[in-house]
This record gives sequence, structure tokens and C-alpha cells, in this order.
Amino acid sequence: MATANLQLIDSLHTPEQHRHLYDLASKLYSDASQRNDNALLEEAAHLARQAHAARPDYLPGINLLCRIELRRHRLSQAQHWAELGLSLKPNSVSLLYSAGHIDLARNDLAAAEAHFAKAARISRSATKAAHYLAHVKLLRGAYVEAFQQFRELIRTGQPSPTLRSQLFEATSHIVADFYAEELEQDLLRYLDFEQVDYSQLRSLATSLLRHKLKLSEAGCPLEVDQLAQDPLLLRCLERFYFTDPLFERLFITLRQTLLFSSSRSLAIAENMLPMVSALAHQTLLNEGVWFISDSEHTLLQQLDQLSCTMLNSDSLQGQDLYPVLLLQWMYRPATQFQHFETLQTRPVYNWPTWLQNHWQQQIDEPKQLQMLAHQLPSIGMLNDDTSERVKAQYDQHPYPRWRDIGYNQPSHYWAALQAHFPQFNGLNQRSGPITALVAGCGTGRHAIRLAHYFYQMDVTALDISHSALAYAKQQAELYDERHIHFVQGDILAAERLGQQFDLIECSGVLHHMAEPAKGLQALAQQLLPGGFIKIALYSRTARQSVTQLRHTLGQQLPHNNDGIRLVREALLQGALDGNWADLTQSPDFYSLSACRDLLFHQQELVFDLSQLLQLAEQAHLEWVGLIPPPRSEPLAQQAFGLRAQQLSLSQWQQLEQQNPALFAGMYQFYLHKPLQPTLTGM
Repeated sequence: MATANLQLIDSLHTPEQHRHLYDLASKLYSDASQRNDNALLEEAAHLARQAHAARPDYLPGINLLCRIELRRHRLSQAQHWAELGLSLKPNSVSLLYSAGHIDLARNDLAAAEAHFAKAARISRSATKAAHYLAHVKLLRGAYVEAFQQFRELIRTGQPSPTLRSQLFEATSHIVADFYAEELEQDLLRYLDFEQVDYSQLRSLATSLLRHKLKLSEAGCPLEVDQLAQDPLLLRCLERFYFTDPLFERLFITLRQTLLFSSSRSLAIAENMLPMVSALAHQTLLNEGVWFISDSEHTLLQQLDQLSCTMLNSDSLQGQDLYPVLLLQWMYRPATQFQHFETLQTRPVYNWPTWLQNHWQQQIDEPKQLQMLAHQLPSIGMLNDDTSERVKAQYDQHPYPRWRDIGYNQPSHYWAALQAHFPQFNGLNQRSGPITALVAGCGTGRHAIRLAHYFYQMDVTALDISHSALAYAKQQAELYDERHIHFVQGDILAAERLGQQFDLIECSGVLHHMAEPAKGLQALAQQLLPGGFIKIALYSRTARQSVTQLRHTLGQQLPHNNDGIRLVREALLQGALDGNWADLTQSPDFYSLSACRDLLFHQQELVFDLSQLLQLAEQAHLEWVGLIPPPRSEPLAQQAFGLRAQQLSLSQWQQLEQQNPALFAGMYQFYLHKPLQPTLTGM
């Protein structure tokens, strides 16, 4: 709306005209929120104030002003309007709901829970208070309560993408103590949701199946034909990779039985088809990480040769080929067989309809990713042997292979950063679009989350691996985040981007470089004065077992698929001296690309907390602070009587010594580039 129109409306102060002003302001607020347009939001605020002047006691108008100021992240002003409205009507559901959102923005979870709970008691349909009440319980770590509330919301309404995502996050923290059929039916429904991270159901589904199948160290009492018809087991095999050694042993035994019994006749018994198909899906998900015996390996080679012969036959029919292919795909994805290239170029007719998704995932998707990889812009590589070896690893094994970006409350990046570090003053008056570089974006999940959940983000995603970037670009298109600029290249060549950034995020990357300090310095040069950089590095203390394993293996550290499978089997069977339980309990141990990244990386360095400041000083950056890891809050309170975000680096060092796994998710910290360069001695 033009300024002239605003001046005209300024004269409309009579109570009779307030509704017109309110409706205009509401529409502008809605449009501004959808477009992320600050100018529209300012106009909406102006009109809403005019409407309030016309009728000061109109609660919807007061609530609109509250929501506008909250959207502008002017929390004190939003609080003023919420308190004013609640003083007029303490049981206003809409104002209680808005007050809860203000509390969320301030990270005051106790107050948010109280406001949402009161609003939900008054009405469960007027607002999404019941949903946000469950959300707050999730944030507070009350996972069972959050799960039950999300579960009920899912049952009683049409689940939104946000609700599904939060349900799954709560579920990821739940373990079943016994088998319950009702819970199984709910899980089967959840496993049919779309655009979700099915792996978040793994803990609950796996524990429920353990009880249902009576699986133990002694084995499984059920027969193969019973297992082959279990709906929950089959669906789980298709949706996420299992991270339980007992299930892995069960599946390896099942697979071997099915391979030897079916290969004799090159046919799969009809009642076994669901299990063979599900195991092929499972192998695609874990990338063929399970151990393969010599006899199985020999038979697979023979089947691969047979597949190639059949593909060259003019009389080939889909029903002749699919049993041979499925038996192989139980062991390795199609991309790891000779028949893959032939299948890409030769159509197979009469492929059974129920197996079309195998063809899509095994043949079409890898082909699409190859095409995307060749289309990526590039700033090139420097002559660095370490970078070349790391690139080769991630081109072969892009990591991580993810399916869902999860849920975050949409917010302003600087406001979220200020909430993490309220004592830091360098964030004042920062406004406008944020240019962000994700340096070493891998398969793109974090870059997409930045663009999706933070307002006004202009994201460039740089990575060394063509394969990882192709996966990232494909996923970005699925989430309609097509504006992210994906670029292949070396961090050391970042200046070739020809741009400086307000924000750089570099997570889990520098410790895979030959000289991390040089990598950080290269990034610091691309950071605008006054900008921020987030770094994540491996903790020496948290990675002790990994370091010990790498030292034990020495020159025998595997860098190919067969070697990784062999070492994994040795660890699972206790054939290597030492206690490796913390490694075999990691979910990353159960996927080929994740296991290689976890244990067998081409280049890995680890750090102590004392080294972080040194890295910052070498790059002429200021220390902002460490992001508290999960579950650190009660530890900080118990040890020092302080909030986790108040701890000094020396206090964090003491806490880590007492809790060696505290930084298993890496040291994550922020640095700041001063507006003026730091002067050193002449």
C-alpha cells in the first residue's frame, strides 16, 4: 500500500472505521508473513496501530499488534501488547497463545508451557495451543509426554508436515518395554507418511519388534515363513536401516538361507518374495554394509555374470530377470554390480508393478544423480593431495544419506544467535538479508534447513564432492529450495566464489583437511567485517575409541567396501582385542558411508578445547562462545551452579574430563570477524 494511502487512512480514527483498518492490517500481515517482506510488515504495523487508536479495547487488534511485533522480533513490544490484552481478558485463548510464542522466542520454556496449557484447557480447537504444548514438552526433554500428546493429535486430525516431523522427533527418544498391538498399528501408519525421517522411528520400532519376535542372544524362535509375513518387520526393513547387532545377525542368516535356496532354481518362492524384496530395500539403505562370506561372494559373482548374459539376450523378459537381480540386491546395491551400466541403457519389459520402486531407487535415481553431478558449477581444486583423497571418498560414499530436514521454529538467524550468546554485543542492529556460505555442505541437509527455517537467507553451499552436491541439489528441489546456490570446489579456493558473506557455517570439515588452520584462514578472508563463522570440530576426548581403533589397524585401515565389511564383522564378533562397544552402539556403524566416515576416514584430526582459541587467533577472529551440547545443562548446574552458556572454556574442560562423551557431537562454536582488523606488534 502506498504511503499516500496510509496518510489518507490516518484520518480514520472513529470507532466505526476501526474494522476496516483492522482488516487491512490483517491482510498485510498475512501477505508480509508469506512473502517475508519487512516493508509490508511495517505497513501492517502502522495500520494496526491506527486501528488500535480507533478502538483501544478491541482484543483481536491488540493480538494482531502482538503478532506483528513478534514477527519483527521486537519481543518487548510484543510482550507489552500481550500483557495489555490479557489484562482486559485473562482467558483470551488467542492472547495466551501469542504469549506462549513470545516465551518460546525468549527460550522461556516453563512460561511457554504454562501459557499453551491454559489456552488448550480453554479450547483445543481455537488455536494450535495443544500442538505447541506438545512441542514445548519435546524441547524440555519430556519425550514420553510429548510422544503421547503428538500421537493423540495425529489420531484426531489430519497431520500436518510440522506435526509429523515433531511426532517423529519425540518418537526417536522412546523405547518399548513390551509388545503392544495398538502401538504396532500406529507405527505402521507412521511408516506410510511421506517426507519424514523414518530413521527416527528406529528406536521404538526395533524395541517393539524385539519383544514381538522374542529376539535374544540365543536367536529368534520364529520360522522363516513367519518372519517373511510380519508386516511391521517388512515395513521397517523398507524404511530405515537397522542399528541392532541382533537384528543384523538375524538378517544375515535369513539372507544366506534365501540366497542358497533360491539360486538353485533361479526363482524365489512366492511366500518369500516380500522378505527378499524387503532385504533388498534394507541393503540399499545401509549400502551393503553387512559381512559377505566367501561362498556367498562366489555365488554373487556367478549371478552377476548371469545377469549380464540375460541382459544381452533378445528374448529377455522382466519376470525372468527380477529374481536374479533381487537376490543380488539383498547383498549390494545395483551400483556395485557389473549389470548396473547395462540396466541404465537397456529397458526391461514386463517388470512386475510391485517391484517398480526397486527400479526407481536402484537404477533411475543413481542415473539422475550422475546427471546432476555433471551440471554443477565449480570453482575447482587446488593442488592438495589430502583434498583429492577426501573428494574421492565422498564421491564414492556421499554422507549422510538423509530423507527429511526435521522441524525448527522459523526465526531470524541473528535473534537465535543472540539467544545463544546474550552476553555478546556484536549482534545489535543487524538487519536485512543474510548472505550465508555453508562451507563443506556435504549432502545439503544443513544448507536446506538454513534456507527453510530462517528468514531472509541467501545461501551458497560449497562442497568438494560432486556426488554429495548432486544429492544435496536433488533434495533441495524436493523441498522447493531451488534458490540455494550449490558450487563444487575446495574450501582452500573459496576466494574464487568472488563474494564475501555475513555468515559462514563449516561443520565437521576442517578436521578432514591437512592443515585446518589454513582452511579457517581461507574462510575468514571470505567473511565480511562484523560477520560470524560457526565451526564444528572433533573432540579428542570423545573420539578416543576411534583414535585407538585407527592406531590398532595402522596400515590395515580399510578404504574399500570389502575391507570395511571385514573390520565391522571382526568388531561385532569380538575378534579385535579391546572394548569397542561405544563404536558398535553408534548408529553410524550400520551404514557403509556412515561407518567409513565414522571410523575409516581418509584424513582425520582431533582437537582439545585449549586449541580452539589458538585457531581463532591465527585467523584473526574473536571468540564468541561454545554451543552447549545436549544434556549439558544439568551437568553445568551440578558442577558449577551455572547455566551451560555461562561456562568458561576452562570449566568446559573440567566438565569434559568428568564426562568424556560430552562432545560426541563435536565442539560447536562461533567466531566473529572484528569490524576493524586486530593490530599486532610492528
